[in-house]
Amino acid sequence: MDSIESYPLHTKRGPKTCTMPDCETRVVARGLCNLHYSRWRRHGDPTAFLPVRHDGCSVDGCDGAHKHSGYCAKHYSRWRRWGDPEGARKTTPAHVRFWAKVNKSGPMPAQGRVTGACWQWTAGKTKQGYGSFTRAKRQMVLAHRYSWELLRSPIPEGLVIDHLCRNRACVNPNHLEVVTLAENTRRGFGVSTWNRLKTHCPAGHPYSAENTYINPTRNIRICRACARQRDRQPNRRNRGKKAA
Repeated sequence: MDSIESYPLHTKRGPKTCTMPDCETRVVARGLCNLHYSRWRRHGDPTAFLPVRHDGCSVDGCDGAHKHSGYCAKHYSRWRRWGDPEGARKTTPAHVRFWAKVNKSGPMPAQGRVTGACWQWTAGKTKQGYGSFTRAKRQMVLAHRYSWELLRSPIPEGLVIDHLCRNRACVNPNHLEVVTLAENTRRGFGVSTWNRLKTHCPAGHPYSAENTYINPTRNIRICRACARQRDRQPNRRNRGKKAA
């Protein structure tokens, strides 16, 4: 038999029946019928058989149903993605992903008692302005706490991290300090701090030792002069009589 390439594509100038032995089917192209021509196009040999259909997955130890190319759906998907039916997705370590989101040439601290530039967190942040980092699946941690544990030591239970640079998005461990919650609140600029800095009550009476009463239940300061003025009001004096 002549070479397949020697036969023209058009069947009018070639043989009328398939040139394969014991095959008298009408020629489609290259002197071959539809069956042998398809095998030659797919496998390079007109005598090659079509791939054997698989009943199951060809991976050892896998009982999954066959989906494609001799693999089940799981191993076929792995083979399509990573080129290895038994391979898995190559995950990037958490610390590598973490430092890729940190800009170590951040702004200089506007206030505080630290030196050096802030390590600015460039990814997602919480509503309060702290950096948030997904250490693992469904494990979101604060970025500054993760930086401290990564470069220093684990944070003891009950303690928090204070930003000495007053930049909540900073993860530089040199700008952080482990303190208690009460100490962190005292250093901050919240409502309790502003109340602590007040030296006079709203009526103008000084918060001196003689004029201040500390409520043991609510732990707040009460002006004694204002309290005496409230007790002199008529509705206060008659409250006990109405109850009787």
